[in-house]
Amino acid sequence: MQMTIKTSQKVTQVLSAQLVQHLEILQYSTNELEQYIHEKASENPLLVVTDAKAKSHYEEIMKLANCSFNTFSSHHNTFKNDHFNVIEMKLAEKESYEQFLFEQVPIHQNLSVIDLKILTFLIRSLDDRLFLDVALEIVVDKFNTTYSHVEAILDLLQTFEPVGVGARSYIEYLLIQLDRDQFAPKMAAQFISMDLELVAAQAFKQLSKKYNMSLQEVKKTVHYIKNLKPKITGDKFETISYVIPDIEINEIEGEWIIKLNRRNLPSVCIDESYVALLKSDPNYKTYYKNSMKDALALLQGIEQRDKTLYELARWLVQLQADFFSIGIEAVKPMRLKDMANVLGVHESTVSRAIRGKYIQTPHGIYPLQSLFTKGLVNTSGKINSIAYIKKRLKQLIEAEDKQNPLADQQITEILCAEGIQISRRTVAKYREEMNIVSSYNRAYG
Repeated sequence: MQMTIKTSQKVTQVLSAQLVQHLEILQYSTNELEQYIHEKASENPLLVVTDAKAKSHYEEIMKLANCSFNTFSSHHNTFKNDHFNVIEMKLAEKESYEQFLFEQVPIHQNLSVIDLKILTFLIRSLDDRLFLDVALEIVVDKFNTTYSHVEAILDLLQTFEPVGVGARSYIEYLLIQLDRDQFAPKMAAQFISMDLELVAAQAFKQLSKKYNMSLQEVKKTVHYIKNLKPKITGDKFETISYVIPDIEINEIEGEWIIKLNRRNLPSVCIDESYVALLKSDPNYKTYYKNSMKDALALLQGIEQRDKTLYELARWLVQLQADFFSIGIEAVKPMRLKDMANVLGVHESTVSRAIRGKYIQTPHGIYPLQSLFTKGLVNTSGKINSIAYIKKRLKQLIEAEDKQNPLADQQITEILCAEGIQISRRTVAKYREEMNIVSSYNRAYG
């Protein structure tokens, strides 16, 4: 046997610890970033954090201290100058998840009266886990409609925040999380739907054999599933924080002005006196070096997050001009890939940037994710959601001649004639997802 030595070149990308931290900071919402900053400050003595609320109160007190008593009217309950506000204690308003969900309803402008009634009933039928606590058949009878109609409204509810609202089971709750993540492993849904017990038992070899997958792929998929949220956090009647927009966009004299909302974030700086103290002591040389490196990584990560969000907003104003002028009904088809291309970054970076973040526009506050439309474009340029297409597909099958059921190609032709550009393969995929058998099995099954 002849032995030979071969050499080859291979380029691999290794993420530095600093870059990993930057990506971690990028995906945080305002509330999560605030908590992360405080956690870092408690670990690192070089960091000085000034809480946003304390800073705001200090600024208000200084304004009042510099304000003349003549500013106030002789009437105790009115002011001559409304630029200053007297600091007063306010009771925290208790807001239930029901109210929070109702506030998300106006985002969807094309709902009929019966749609709104069904949606309201579904919201009021959620249990303390925010799972749906009523059978769809009961809703069908109550509103004298079809099962597919109620199912389409439930699909809409399941797009609301928090993620998982309206799930009918733990499995469906996990699947909703998968649907929100385009980078989920391709077999994760099948693992959850068919073999959740094997996933829980970490039966890697059994799953590998059943699905003809490598052990590495199986382990990666199982690890992903185990890291999904096990439940919707909190009770639906607890106090929840108001949505804080991360980006504010307003029109001033015909120009769109972009502003990053940092009002609720604490300010972070490096304590120079502590730096001088540690730097002068040779016993703390390594400790000082590591602390300074970690502090700079945090400051740079926050700055990089701001730059990425600003660039994202700047391109959104250009790519979604009609949305900002008219509203959500004018949003154009746009994928994460489209934004990644113009920003010159990977899709996963865009996914992190929009995760859990909101944008304030002249028409209201919207999740950034809502601007990345999921659906198919019809011939008029409007977007048909996947939920609507599935609903229409089911209607066609329910109304078909049972002796001569519609083939997938026939359904494709009908939908294309209605302006919905869709392939036969996609029709088959949606049909299978709804557990509807083929036309042959519907006729002879």
